[in-house]
Amino acid sequence: MQHVVAIIKIYQIQIYIQPTILIVCFIYNKGVKMLQNKHDIRTKRTHQQIRDSLIDLIFEKRFDNITVGDITNRAMINRSTFYRYYQDKYDVVLKIFEDAMEKMKKDLGLPKSSLKYLNEEQKSDPWVKLFDHFAENSRLYLAMLDDSCNIWFISRLRSYIISMLRERENLRSSFIVSKEDCSPEIQEMAFLFTANALIGTIDWWLKSNCTPDSEKMSYLFRSYFKNGYVGMLNKD
Repeated sequence: MQHVVAIIKIYQIQIYIQPTILIVCFIYNKGVKMLQNKHDIRTKRTHQQIRDSLIDLIFEKRFDNITVGDITNRAMINRSTFYRYYQDKYDVVLKIFEDAMEKMKKDLGLPKSSLKYLNEEQKSDPWVKLFDHFAENSRLYLAMLDDSCNIWFISRLRSYIISMLRERENLRSSFIVSKEDCSPEIQEMAFLFTANALIGTIDWWLKSNCTPDSEKMSYLFRSYFKNGYVGMLNKD
C-alpha cells in the first residue's frame, strides 16, 4: 500500500510529512493538553484549600497568631507547596481580597444611568447585586472584617470602593454633585463618606445574618446615599 505524503508550504519551502508523524504529533499534543488541564485543576484545588483553611483559622484565633504552619496543617499540604503559590499569610489575604473585588466588580456590571436622577424608591439592580455579593460571600467578609485583621482589610476595601465609585461616576460622566458646584476635594470626601458608610453597614448587616434582605438593604442604603444622615432620620 502506498503512503500518502502531506505537503506543507512554508515560505516557499516544501516540507513532506508522513501521515504517521501527523498522528503521533496529534496524540502528543492532546496528551500534553490533558496533563495541563489536570495540573490546572490541581492548582485551583490547592489554592482553594489554602484560602479556606486561612478563613477557618481566622474564626478560631486572631489573625496575628496564625502561622504558615497552621495553614498548611489545616490544608493538609506541605510548606513547599504553600510557598510555591504564596509568600506568606498576608499574601493569601491579598489574593483573596483581589479575587473578591474582581467578583464584586463583575457582579455589579457597568452603570446605566446618572446619579442626578437617582430615585431611592425605585429598585436598583446594581445595589441589590452589591448586597447579594456580600451575602453570598458572607463567611469570607466576616472573617476579613474580624477585629484581628480588619485594619488592613478595611483600608484595602475602602480604597477599592472609592476607586470603584470614582470609576463608575466617570463612566456616568456625572458626579454625585454637579461638576459646576463642587471641587475635587468635595468629590473625594463624598466617595470617602460613602465607602466608610458602606463598610460599616456591611459589617453590621453580615453580623445580623443578612437581615433585612438585599432588596430592603438596597433601598435603605440608597435612601441614605441620596438624603444623607439628617434626611434619613427625618424620612417618614
